[in-house]
Amino acid sequence: MMNKIPCELIKDLLPSYIDSLTSERSRELIDEHLQDCPDCRDTLKHMRGENDQDMKPDEDDKKEIAFLKKTKRMQKIAILSSAAAVILCALFILLRFFIMGISYNGAYYMIDKLSVEDGTVTIKASSADSSHVISRISFEEADGILTLKTSEVPESIFCRAGKEFSYKLKQPDALKTIRLGEQIIWEDGSRISPVTSVLYRAKHAYIGDMPANQKSAKALNISTVLGEYDNQLQTGQEPYGWTIRLKNDIPAGREALLNSNMEAVAYLLIATIKNLDHVSFEYTLDGDSRSLSFDAADATAYLGRDIKDCFDNILILDELVTRTGL
Repeated sequence: MMNKIPCELIKDLLPSYIDSLTSERSRELIDEHLQDCPDCRDTLKHMRGENDQDMKPDEDDKKEIAFLKKTKRMQKIAILSSAAAVILCALFILLRFFIMGISYNGAYYMIDKLSVEDGTVTIKASSADSSHVISRISFEEADGILTLKTSEVPESIFCRAGKEFSYKLKQPDALKTIRLGEQIIWEDGSRISPVTSVLYRAKHAYIGDMPANQKSAKALNISTVLGEYDNQLQTGQEPYGWTIRLKNDIPAGREALLNSNMEAVAYLLIATIKNLDHVSFEYTLDGDSRSLSFDAADATAYLGRDIKDCFDNILILDELVTRTGL
């Protein structure tokens, strides 16, 4: 018998039919209708997502979907690559600046420990910059000279002060000099004081070379030892001299210490400036003008040997520095 239920009614019932919410009798009637009605069958398939040709993407849609998928994948890769780059950069900065450090050849280090025993050099040193510590020391041995080059980092939980470094000498019997950066810190079995090393580096041949004189004055820290001053050089004829004029008036109670410091400064300048014969000081003591002068003969008598021997021998210069106590 021909199913007379209108298609509109069947289509209204299809959602309940799909969800099995119709009565048994209604379900039978819908089944009978669907057997004879291709239009309602197509509607049912469409609602169930079965063989829905209209829902299938065409070639253009497929290309667009593939492009969107590829774009999304590339975006993910770009994000991950950027994140990886940031992490690697952060790790590099951490490693480079807080663990490994930057190579540095300072002109001045404090040597906390230095030993040369059983063919091994052991050193513990401090940077001139109190906020930094030595993270690494590289050792280069050649022609009896051991050169130490440091790397420094800011002090942090990753690297703290007080680290010791050791090196096994390849030719221990040939060792004559140990250098740390620009300092000679050991010579022929003896430690060299930092003051001596810096002063030895500042030595020069001509008193007429004022920039070189200033390096010598800086090495001796004259402005701190004696106070502010002006210079006058006597280079018109030999013997050549250097006059240091103190700007500040000196209290009478400080004259003895001042004279002792003047003597030390004069001897060390004469020792490290090859053609310098004498150093004179002019100053006021409680308003009264005073002068004091020291020459190479005084310096030689003080040292007990030719003062100019210091120019080419850092050990003799170190002896003079130690004796003056400057």
